[in-house]
Amino acid sequence: MHMQTLHCQIRKDSGPEKKAPESFSRGKYSSKRKGGISFVRKKYICILAAVIGFCSLSGCGSSAKKTEEEQVTIGVVTKSKSSEYWLSVCDGMKDAAEKYHADVVILSPDSETEEEVQKNMIRDLLKTDIQAIAVSPIDSYECEDYLNFAREKGISVYACDTPIEDSEIPYIGIDNEKLGYELGEQLAKALDHKGKIGVIAGDFKQAGHRMRVAGFEKYMEKEPGITIEMVRSGYSNMRVSQKDVDEILGKYPDLNGIMTTSAVTALGLSEATEGREISIVSVDAQEDALKAVQDGRIVALGAQSGYQIGYETIRYIVKDLEGEGTGEDEILDSQVLTEENIDTYMKDDRHSHP
Repeated sequence: MHMQTLHCQIRKDSGPEKKAPESFSRGKYSSKRKGGISFVRKKYICILAAVIGFCSLSGCGSSAKKTEEEQVTIGVVTKSKSSEYWLSVCDGMKDAAEKYHADVVILSPDSETEEEVQKNMIRDLLKTDIQAIAVSPIDSYECEDYLNFAREKGISVYACDTPIEDSEIPYIGIDNEKLGYELGEQLAKALDHKGKIGVIAGDFKQAGHRMRVAGFEKYMEKEPGITIEMVRSGYSNMRVSQKDVDEILGKYPDLNGIMTTSAVTALGLSEATEGREISIVSVDAQEDALKAVQDGRIVALGAQSGYQIGYETIRYIVKDLEGEGTGEDEILDSQVLTEENIDTYMKDDRHSHP
């Protein structure tokens, strides 16, 4: 076994929703508050203990082949495994673990709304024998509890896919603001630089979604003929229901274009708006979204490769632990796909492997 992947069926306890700060800039981490360990179901704890125990006893992963070198074990907590994108992230991590001889233990909540479940998983992994942990935070702005815990344990922390904003933590992923800007440019072109548009974004507690919208809005400042009529957030890797679309179009019947910050949302939107002339732009190079670009259902797609993000995260961590890292963010390439370049992109298979 090269990598242990675990998908836990746990529901998040309800609690007050936190708001992200208005600023997008990364501030210096200074809080020394220590958080307690939240209650986690016994079933989950037993599964986690079994996974870590198995890895430590049998040397799960290709690192079992290493007889003289110190074994590296990396914990990973993603935001979910409920979409093709997150499955591709895990595939990239699995392949990198084999390539760089590391044990990788991956935990994932059921959905990107289960913030407390994710934090419980992070804390529990930090109590095991790992040398590093990579997190794709559901909340980019409330991470200090587990960051403090990791520092106390001497465990290195990295952010993948989504930045951690309340500390200087190395980030492996794309430039989300730049991609949002480029999507704005493509939507304006599709609308001949005039019309009314809207934004349907993921949860703004996730810095990636906020940055994409910030870049998109920044570009639209250059377009006097286009007005942003509405911005709605909270659709983190979630499809837009027909009911929601009907409500939006009932309130804003003259929308000519919509930007979404994830492909899952865009795909649901394209189905719900079938027959209407609404141009859609979005993010994530997953197979169904790529097909939607070919079919003309999505005008432009920001090609964020989940596989590459997963692969490069493990490679970055291994090199860093070996003393070869820079401590700097690793910004990966992204590309805006349209009907003009989608066939070449898919033929080259650049969306699957680094």
